[in-house]
Amino acid sequence: MINISDKTKCCGCTACANICPKDCITMKADDEGFLYPVVDENNCVKCGLCEKACPVIHKAERMSCNNEVYAIQLKDEATLKECASGGFYTALCKLAVEQGGIVWGAVYDKDFHVIHGSAETDEECKAFRGSKYVQSDMHNAYRLACEDLKAGRLVLFTGTPCQVDGIKALCPKECEEHLVCMDIVCHGVPSPRIWNDYKAYMERKYHGKIEKI
Repeated sequence: MINISDKTKCCGCTACANICPKDCITMKADDEGFLYPVVDENNCVKCGLCEKACPVIHKAERMSCNNEVYAIQLKDEATLKECASGGFYTALCKLAVEQGGIVWGAVYDKDFHVIHGSAETDEECKAFRGSKYVQSDMHNAYRLACEDLKAGRLVLFTGTPCQVDGIKALCPKECEEHLVCMDIVCHGVPSPRIWNDYKAYMERKYHGKIEKI
């Protein structure tokens, strides 16, 4: 059973909550706004799946390989202006949906909270463009992505490194060939509470509601 006594031992990836067969793990925000798992011990059957899925407890082995680095930039200047890192992710999304795949990544909801969402068309993939300034709330994204994989669909899954470890932990072995992962270079994520406080500050400053970020 997951028990967070030391917050440095949790990355908030939500894999434990998604894999729990009894839905007895809830992600709750602490005073700084970071999400941590809380277990309903009355309903927990102590199956141990949450611990098996945890990327902090089970760190991935370092692969021995020759690293190669490429610089990539879209030729479409109009699209490039809407992108944060040369537009490479937009190109990958386009390739995935052309093959009938589904893309999972960070998007804003209607209140500009950062969540993990999915897209199946070029138009829907536009929501993934641009930097997001906090780690996305996963909700049940891992479970839904795994359902896509079990249906035989290609899944392009993007997130922070710990989120990518989360989908790898939950992905059924027989579906691994359909899963393509892409993580960002992460130096640690800022507090969602700071992000929400900043949005509220901007709305007070300009006496209106945020319409676009």
